[in-house]
Amino acid sequence: MAPPGDPDERSVGDRQAASASAPLPPLARASIARGVSLYAALFAGVLVLLLVTLVLEDNALREAYSSETSQDAAASAQMVESAVSRRTSALQGLQGIVVDSVVVADSARFRQLLHPVATQPTPLLDRVIVAASDGRIVHDTTLAFDGAIARALPELERMLRPESTVVHRRPYVVALRSVPDVVAIVVPLTTDGRTAGAAVGAVRVSSMLRRAINVAPARRRLLLVRQGGETVLRAGDTATGDTRSASAPARVASGMVWHVDVVHEDEAPGLRTTLWALGGSALFFLVLGFVRERRQARHVAERSAELERLSAELLRSNRMKSEFLANISHELRTPLNAIVGFVELLKDGVYGELSPRQINPVDRIAGSANHLRHLVDQVLDIAKMAAGRLEVHLESIVLRPFVLNVASELESLAADKGIVLSLTVSASLPRVRTDPSHLRQILVNLVGNAIKYTPSGGAVAIRTRIVGLPAGVAWRAPTPPAGSPVPRPMTNPQGSRVVEDDAVAAALSARSPDPSRPWILIQVSDTGIGIAPEHQERIFEEFEQVDAGPRGESMHRGTGLGLPISRRLARLLGGDVTVESNVGRGATFTLWLPVDLARTGSA
Repeated sequence: MAPPGDPDERSVGDRQAASASAPLPPLARASIARGVSLYAALFAGVLVLLLVTLVLEDNALREAYSSETSQDAAASAQMVESAVSRRTSALQGLQGIVVDSVVVADSARFRQLLHPVATQPTPLLDRVIVAASDGRIVHDTTLAFDGAIARALPELERMLRPESTVVHRRPYVVALRSVPDVVAIVVPLTTDGRTAGAAVGAVRVSSMLRRAINVAPARRRLLLVRQGGETVLRAGDTATGDTRSASAPARVASGMVWHVDVVHEDEAPGLRTTLWALGGSALFFLVLGFVRERRQARHVAERSAELERLSAELLRSNRMKSEFLANISHELRTPLNAIVGFVELLKDGVYGELSPRQINPVDRIAGSANHLRHLVDQVLDIAKMAAGRLEVHLESIVLRPFVLNVASELESLAADKGIVLSLTVSASLPRVRTDPSHLRQILVNLVGNAIKYTPSGGAVAIRTRIVGLPAGVAWRAPTPPAGSPVPRPMTNPQGSRVVEDDAVAAALSARSPDPSRPWILIQVSDTGIGIAPEHQERIFEEFEQVDAGPRGESMHRGTGLGLPISRRLARLLGGDVTVESNVGRGATFTLWLPVDLARTGSA
């Protein structure tokens, strides 16, 4: 027995435990330090970004509320100007009542001129009074009876006295002191530069500015319209919380300005408080996560280093396994070939005729040996591919006799099951530069699978065609025997593409590995059980089988390596293997082989 300290006697588990408990190398510790420093820098950056975002968002909220208040004041002032301007323009329409510098007393004419004022859905003015230049009342019309307007009559008449109209040569608007919420709009009636009289219209301010009062943002709490030091209109109440106010001028007449003030209740403090609370919570959890991450950083780095060591060891073991299988390929094949060879000699009677009781056991030995050799060949092929040791020897071959040769080898297998094997191989296909042994293995796998999964009485068809030829190129000349000159592609004089079933060819070309180049297709179709769409990619994975049958039927189950090997070999040759199938309707496996027009004699 070796001494306990002998490293050759230590188990794999002991070595793994020792490697896990060993201190981290300097490089691993440096990686951990860099990781922590990067995380700290990232944390600081996120923290600064969050603080800046909070400040900017807070300022944006305040600016948004201030802007909204200013916009409301400007819009309200514009509505005030519009409301006063409409009524002033309506009164100025009464200029037509002046004839030869005299305000006529024609009531019909007055009613006609007053029609635009009175026919609105709501009269523009509640009362209209027209006076001559000497102050005499010529017309007095009430459009909407209101007691406040009636009480304002003395002050309205004073405005129509000659001294008042002379002083005010232009329209003006004034709030009545005697009657709150009533304004008067005075318009001088002139002709040839001389004052012939005046017209005054009285209206309630709340009615005239109804639109400015109703069209308001939800946060408006007060609307105030001022003329000098007097209040023309006050709508709303004083806000209870923080407020924002704004003012805008409203030019209601020549040289006359009303000031429109709006007061908004400020909801920003509450939002800003919520914003800062959320930001503070985010900062707290961010710091908490940083502290926790620092504690786990070294642990994760240690585990990562351990996993890297284990992964490297597993990769080395897997590589050694693949190399081992590839290296002993001859050692495995030699005894199997000997077994198969001697069994064939026994069956041929070289060592004497077999008795009837010996024939069946020898046949079973031969079948099992051939099956075992086939399985070993598949496993060794996969091992060689994994190790990158599978060689490719390219040769230029004529495809038609090659496919016919492979089909003839499998014809007896199809006949034993009562399956019709048909071939449609064009004689005009160009030569293909490929590896004949690999191509044969692919075709044997595809045709063998088709026969295997097709019930008795079914059919298996092998078809070939070329797709993706450039425009104006077609292969018409028959493929010559081996050793004769290679035919060159012919150009159609009209420049059109000479192919049959253009739509089918175009559809096939679109599904090719590279639609920009020509391909030769070898399609193997059967009338077997078919493959569901969800399994059509899984069948190309190693050791994967769909409906493999009972495990005891190993002669029929196979290994699940035929199709994966076929696809790998096809891609190694520059092509691919694809499948189209539906359950119960059979399957079509397509082998795509690239065509090099330059090598096949294309101009």
